Amino acid sequence: MYAPSGMRLDETDLKLLRVLQEGAREPIKTLAERIALSHNGTLHRLNRLEDSGAILRYRADIDESIFGTWPFYSVQIALTQAGRANRSRLEAAIIAAPEITQASGLVGALDLKLRVALQKPADWTALQAQLDPSADLIQTAHLHPLGRVIKHASPHPLFAQDGI
Repeated sequence: MYAPSGMRLDETDLKLLRVLQEGAREPIKTLAERIALSHNGTLHRLNRLEDSGAILRYRADIDESIFGTWPFYSVQIALTQAGRANRSRLEAAIIAAPEITQASGLVGALDLKLRVALQKPADWTALQAQLDPSADLIQTAHLHPLGRVIKHASPHPLFAQDGI
């Protein structure tokens, strides 16, 4: 495996990444013990993985029930031909919208999947107008309220292989 910079990731790098995905808040001492490396060696590897782009950020998983009055919705979008041609303009608007907490490009009949926090479903209309002010980029948008989280983000299955 390789980091986005092209740096080759060895077995120790992969062990460290797996441990971080399980809990990124562990002290360096604990991380070092879990991957059988010295404190300084672990710190050096962390810095190298950050610099290489393999580690993008550290974040907390928050219990979404605290946002009770702002539930999350899944929005599946099909773009028009103009939307596909001007995708970068739409993506810039998506990135700038704080209500959109996650966005993914799709392959197939649908083009985008968004995770959006809205006070009420009707707020999507205003957000869609903000994303597509000329109303020529988005062909259809289907809004679905999200229920409880069944599975939180977990490490990539390649980290489950023996030896990693």
